[in-house]
Amino acid sequence: MPGITDAQRTAVATAAAILLAAYPSDSVAQQQAELVVRVEVETGGPLPGALVALVNPADSIVDESLSGPGGRVTLQAVAGQYRVRVRRIGYRPYYTELIAVPRDDDLIVSVESPRVVFQSMVVSARSQCGRIGDGEATLASAWEEISKALRASELTAEDVSAIGQSIKYRRELGRNRAIVSSDSTFLRTGRNRPFAAIDPASLARDGFVRGNVLAGWDYYGPDERVLLSSSFAETHCFTVVRERGRKGQLGVAFEPVPRRRTADIKGALWIDEETSELREITFEYVNADPVDRFDAGGFTRFRRMPSGAWIVSEWRLRMPRLRMDRTSSRTDVIGYIESGGRVVEAGPPGT
Repeated sequence: MPGITDAQRTAVATAAAILLAAYPSDSVAQQQAELVVRVEVETGGPLPGALVALVNPADSIVDESLSGPGGRVTLQAVAGQYRVRVRRIGYRPYYTELIAVPRDDDLIVSVESPRVVFQSMVVSARSQCGRIGDGEATLASAWEEISKALRASELTAEDVSAIGQSIKYRRELGRNRAIVSSDSTFLRTGRNRPFAAIDPASLARDGFVRGNVLAGWDYYGPDERVLLSSSFAETHCFTVVRERGRKGQLGVAFEPVPRRRTADIKGALWIDEETSELREITFEYVNADPVDRFDAGGFTRFRRMPSGAWIVSEWRLRMPRLRMDRTSSRTDVIGYIESGGRVVEAGPPGT
């Protein structure tokens, strides 16, 4: 085979350079650009605590973040045309017209959207299994407000400076629920979230309760990531509820889909009818015999910070201590273990 001359090498190199200029590599073509957005209310003041997202023409979220006290947020995306979507609790979503990214100056978005009103909404007994769509208007509206708070809390947890210090505890209770022993630990949040569950897909596959009477049990509760996951939606049915003891609150109840036998949870997410703010998640274990016969479950409570950030402010899991009579094979409760925690100090708000 004949060799390649210097002239031929030069020609090949020149052609390659021309091709690279005309067709840049993926790393160059996909380079991220920043867009600084400042969201404002109609009167011109800053809008903190809003979920601000870049949405592509296919209506998919490219990037999303929570606006700080000054209403400012920085988003990233490859060069292109996008709309900015602003979601704030208690209001319908707001979309801008198409904008170009990158942009030389800050984008100022004056948000004008109607309020969500739950007091007059009719509660239907119909349930919806799987991902919540628009078929049930009240359910879809309630879940939209719940998902905003869950997503805001999830994003706040990525910047734990807004959380500060928390206390975790473990209590041993007797059969009559009296405290036998208690141990508490104060924690600086640092890089660790004060409350987090395990992988949602693992919970859907292997269950929220694992173990047996002899070896002991592992219990898991739902966090924001679990409740917003597709695996949780696919394995649960949802319906809107009201309870006499929760005046001024609207609930979205959830339970495992029919014929599901994996150890799971059922419960409700409760929002304030007037403000649409998520207040509490309550749950109990099901399909987890014999655990589910002995008042096993828990709660998670949420709090909105002055900065607009959302945090899990308190949580608790209660698990029974069980004993098996080897003669009769009867299982009985001999006490309970409670593990949980709460935020006791809020750090400086994020910007």
